[in-house]
Amino acid sequence: MKKSTGLFTKQIFVVLGLALALSSCNKKPEQIGIGVIPDVGKLTAFYTDTISVVAYSLIEDSIRTDEPSNILLGSIKDPVFGKTSAGFYTQFSLSTNGHSFGDNPVLDSLVLQIAYAGYYGDTTTTQYVRAYEMEEQIFPDSIYHSKRVIPCGATDYANYTFDPRPNSPFVYLGDTLSPLIRIRLSDISSDLGNKLLNATEDEMASKENFQAFFKGLHLVTDQVTSGGAVTYLNLTANLSRMTIYYSNDTEDSLRYDFYVASSNARFNHFDHNAYADADETFKQQLINGDTLLGNKKIYVQSMGGVKTFIRFPHLGNFANTLGHKVLINEAKLILTNYDPDTVLTPPSQLALVAGTEEKGKYKVLEDQLEGDNYFGGTYKESVNAYEFRLTRKVQQIILDGPTEPNYGLYTFVLGSSSKSNRLIINGSQPEPDTLKALRLKVVYTLID
Repeated sequence: MKKSTGLFTKQIFVVLGLALALSSCNKKPEQIGIGVIPDVGKLTAFYTDTISVVAYSLIEDSIRTDEPSNILLGSIKDPVFGKTSAGFYTQFSLSTNGHSFGDNPVLDSLVLQIAYAGYYGDTTTTQYVRAYEMEEQIFPDSIYHSKRVIPCGATDYANYTFDPRPNSPFVYLGDTLSPLIRIRLSDISSDLGNKLLNATEDEMASKENFQAFFKGLHLVTDQVTSGGAVTYLNLTANLSRMTIYYSNDTEDSLRYDFYVASSNARFNHFDHNAYADADETFKQQLINGDTLLGNKKIYVQSMGGVKTFIRFPHLGNFANTLGHKVLINEAKLILTNYDPDTVLTPPSQLALVAGTEEKGKYKVLEDQLEGDNYFGGTYKESVNAYEFRLTRKVQQIILDGPTEPNYGLYTFVLGSSSKSNRLIINGSQPEPDTLKALRLKVVYTLID
């Protein structure tokens, strides 16, 4: 009979949960749960923010970076996270198939220009860009991750020094253009420029033939020793192109453009220098595995850097502790920014997902299916914090009870492959204790 009673109880809560979901569509979040139980005026809503929260940060294995919205290039020396650099690999396409450079073409120069799409960090720090010819072809239907390395030639065709100017118009030959970076890849003696200029008719016949002949370029920056920035670049913008300037027996001052089309393979490679230059407390938690330090601070970092694991170890026993069945009216996870830096700014939005039995695999939380306005995750500057609404997740953990496996939650920067932000978050027991702690705020009702 006990077994039947338990099943009946779960069924009751399933019905309540469905009613909760339906009623929430037309109610403010804080009203969820009200109206589900008859004669609600005789019930009392309780509040707690003392539920135990265990959290600690982990180094991310790798993330997928092929065909991102922005390509990243640059280096940062972060006082907490240490050195991080971003480089990329990309194919090029012909602007016209079957182009001929004419009789006895002579190279003048080869220039790569790329439109800016933003930046992260300190743009007053000088950056050193290097460009290498790829020796292995990449493909748009393949998956590439942030630690992938493609073999390249030894010759640096850029050796280019610049101070990023992502907000400054670019003036060229009397024209004022949108912000861009313009790199001279080679001059008259360049092997790369002459290789392109001497491409055969067959090699210039189609995109596929050309990409088999010229695999593409790898751009990377030297690591800075302080400051630094990662620039966001739009490889597929109209202004982005690689241009060869040349003459032949019949004409002077000729040019031909190679483009990066949206269908071209391209991906980012990120290097965090094994966090060798990171803050010691950071290294103790993430490298030495001292998870108790997560009680003080936790971290997230984009570019395949750092994620944070969060768990509520005693939540499954919450109803048993109270001696009642519990209906969750609202549950919010609060993550407060420890370091509101004005240069290394926090990400605009975090992601929060449920862990699974399989390491590195996640699933979407039911609460997120209600939409971002309900679920949250956007940075609120007014309180320097992020809020996630976890009403359904918390209710489910309580329904499952202490014996059901709970694989916790993971938070990381949303859009991590095309952003450079990082974040330090107060732990559940921060120092000093006047800081706003990582906490789960729950409004609940006891039912018989």
